[in-house]
Amino acid sequence: MKKQTFLAILLVGALILTGVIFEPEMSFADDVAVTASVSTSVSCSTTATSTAFGTLTTGSIATASPNSTLLMSCNYGAGCDLNINDAGGGGNPGLWNSSASDIVQSADATLSAGTEGYGIQAATTANGSGGVLYPSVNYWVTGDNVGGLTLGTSVLASSSVPISGREITVIHKAAISGLTA
Repeated sequence: MKKQTFLAILLVGALILTGVIFEPEMSFADDVAVTASVSTSVSCSTTATSTAFGTLTTGSIATASPNSTLLMSCNYGAGCDLNINDAGGGGNPGLWNSSASDIVQSADATLSAGTEGYGIQAATTANGSGGVLYPSVNYWVTGDNVGGLTLGTSVLASSSVPISGREITVIHKAAISGLTA
C-alpha cells in the first residue's frame, strides 16, 4: 500500500488548499557487494632540516632555533608511529661538540642553568584531520623538562587511527656546566 501524507496549506484570507501526496513504494530485490583494495601509505616531512643553539652559556637554558615541525599522514587502520633517534657522539646519545670532543648527555630531565643536559619537547597542533598524533609521554613536556634521546629508535608520537596532515612541533633544549664550557 502506498503511503499517504495529508497536506494542508492555510493562506491568509481563509482560503484553504488541501491535497494528498502519494509516496511511491520502493523495494530492492538484489544486494550489491562492493569491494576495494586500498594500499597502506605513510608520509612524513619536516619544515627544518637543521636547528642551531648558537653559543651555549652556563647562565641559561638554551632553546635551538628554529623549532622543527613534522607533518605526517597515514591511512593504516591501526594508525602509525613517528620514530626518532639521536646520532650522538662517542657512542652516546646527546649533543656532540666535535671541536672539544665532548658530549652533552641526553636523558629525561628537568634542565637547570649550570648543569649539563640535553633533550627535546614535543607538542601536537590542531592542523590536519583524522585521529590525533599524540606525542609520547616523555617528550610531551613543557618548561625546562625534556625527554632524552637514544641512539636506538624511540617513538616520538603515535596515532591509533588514520591521520592526514597532522603536525608535531619539536623543541630542542640544552644546558651546559662550567666543565662543558
